[in-house]
Amino acid sequence: MMNNITDDGEAGVDVSAPVVSRHSVTVTASADAVWRILTDIDAWTTWLPEIPYARLETPGPLAPGSVFRWSAAGMEIESTIVQARPQERLVWRGYGDGPNGVLGVHVWALTPAGDGVEVSTEESFAGPPVDADPAQFQGGLDATLARWLDRLKRTAEAATAS
Repeated sequence: MMNNITDDGEAGVDVSAPVVSRHSVTVTASADAVWRILTDIDAWTTWLPEIPYARLETPGPLAPGSVFRWSAAGMEIESTIVQARPQERLVWRGYGDGPNGVLGVHVWALTPAGDGVEVSTEESFAGPPVDADPAQFQGGLDATLARWLDRLKRTAEAATAS
């Protein structure tokens, strides 16, 4: 589970986890604009109102091993960057509410698409709380990722228009 390396050498979600969600959207903005929004973790609260706080703990640009702390869905989360390829791919993993809580692995992928970028996101959830009620976690994760993509699209397109 630690690495989740796919056949093509990419870090990815845990496809054997009880909960896996995948969503995508086309954003009429540059990959650079989308990347800046995604990787400015300290500013997540400005476009993701359900996140009360988010703070990068490791100084400098995001890189494998960078740590950030945040809160979502009532969980305190510590995440570590697994892969960061600017304007292309961002992967992190972390525990919500500690090692006996929810283990999430999240992937963001940006692919050129016409006059914008296709933004795909996927996340896996595992751990004792997920095992106890996978249907609730699946529904919550599906709704959250769809909302995040919609907000990312609106934020990036508004920034590009101004």
